[in-house]
Amino acid sequence: MLDFCISWTPIVLVAGLATIFKRQALELAVWAAAATSAVVILRFQTPFDVVLLSCADGILRNLPLLLVIYTGMLLAGLLLSTGSLVRFVEWLSTIAGNRRHAVMMIAVGSGNFMEGAGIVAEPIIAPMLLSAGLPPMGAAALSVAGYSGLMILELGGAILAVLALVTELDPNKLGIDVALFSFPATLLLTISIPWITYQATRPRDNLTLALAVGCLAGGGAIFSAHFMGASVAGLFGGLVVLAGLGLTGARFSLPDSRIIRDTAPLLLLIASLFSINLVPPIKKAAIDAWSFGVEVAPGHEVRFQPLFSAYTYILLSYLFAATMIWNKKAVWQNFRETNMRAWKPVLAMALFGAAGQIIAYSGYESGFVEMDPGKNVALILANGMIALSGNLYPLFVPLMGWIGTFLTGYGTASIVMFGKLHVATAQMLGDSQSMTVSAMAVGSAVGSISSPFKIALAASMCGAVGREGEILRRTIPLGIAISLLLGLLLLVMLRT
Repeated sequence: MLDFCISWTPIVLVAGLATIFKRQALELAVWAAAATSAVVILRFQTPFDVVLLSCADGILRNLPLLLVIYTGMLLAGLLLSTGSLVRFVEWLSTIAGNRRHAVMMIAVGSGNFMEGAGIVAEPIIAPMLLSAGLPPMGAAALSVAGYSGLMILELGGAILAVLALVTELDPNKLGIDVALFSFPATLLLTISIPWITYQATRPRDNLTLALAVGCLAGGGAIFSAHFMGASVAGLFGGLVVLAGLGLTGARFSLPDSRIIRDTAPLLLLIASLFSINLVPPIKKAAIDAWSFGVEVAPGHEVRFQPLFSAYTYILLSYLFAATMIWNKKAVWQNFRETNMRAWKPVLAMALFGAAGQIIAYSGYESGFVEMDPGKNVALILANGMIALSGNLYPLFVPLMGWIGTFLTGYGTASIVMFGKLHVATAQMLGDSQSMTVSAMAVGSAVGSISSPFKIALAASMCGAVGREGEILRRTIPLGIAISLLLGLLLLVMLRT
């Protein structure tokens, strides 16, 4: 039991720094990596060279996501500076027949569309929701909640790729299972929109619309995961919502030439992502061509497929957008400003990835030939959790994912911290590893609505600065409740 308690110390430390001392994500990541290293070296006698190689392996496994985040920030910064994204979202909102439809199109449709295309949604969606008539706190909260249910299926499949790399499970099976659990998560979040947005209307007043939007987004994601590919499932879910509400809107209008020009880089990105997922010859060529593996930790190869990865096509879309701007000085200025903003979140994600792999490889001897189960943090935590919760363990799986995102601010950080733990625990209990890990991952996505960092980002864009605590007092209980409901669903599915 002492080893179990000690294994929790890095997580408890990050929790205290995040919730009590309000430290930023990069500082939390540094402490997470340092504290995890100290625990596995001093307590569990993991060799120093194993820790160093684990750090490098963790960064490599997170590299596809890091590149998506970086290239997405470049593309979003450029399109924001030209007003292209704002004009696009404004055009979408004019199609809606009333304010409730407009809010759903902006938050759920555009939010998932942008996140699916690798563009951080909050800086764009929050002010648009404010202009649609929501109060500042409601706009901030909904700009995060609108895409959280499908978050693991966003960013061109980069998060799902990290999940597969960390857990070493079949990515196709993971994509289908993640889409399955994302459906109820999305449905519960859309039903909760009146509570999230501080509206006086009762939930049942908007229940029909919320159910319809949740089914469109979640159902579209499931369809895509089965028939098109999970890497475009979030993007497709957002497009289904936009199409469904757009066709029922009272003021449908075709985009003018300026909107078409504004969205040309996004259309190129969408066409590229769907082509490499839907056209078999292109998909096979993208997977096979220029595919290579890197092995830092002996016996644990990390494979890269640049032509099948979203970051390549986000970068191409960024370069295409840059060629359409005559003022090249403005392009270079935006490039420099984006780099100044990007290095902190990218480095934080890299360090969280390193901490997660230190946990996964703790207890290994030099050379990674043999691992002592009594010194592996993931197995120690798994055994302890089983001892404490027994057969009810699946009930708390999504909640642990939520906790990881709440502490770190990033769903992917939660995945790299707890991914191996849930693989080991499911194996001990004889449960489906893919379903268990998928439920945890979707729980980490739901955690985004309770992330102080994401709420702070959204609040700064819509005049809600200083009221983040009030928002979190609503979104934290909501996130916990949804996570437990997902856990109950997982428990029923595993036990029937």
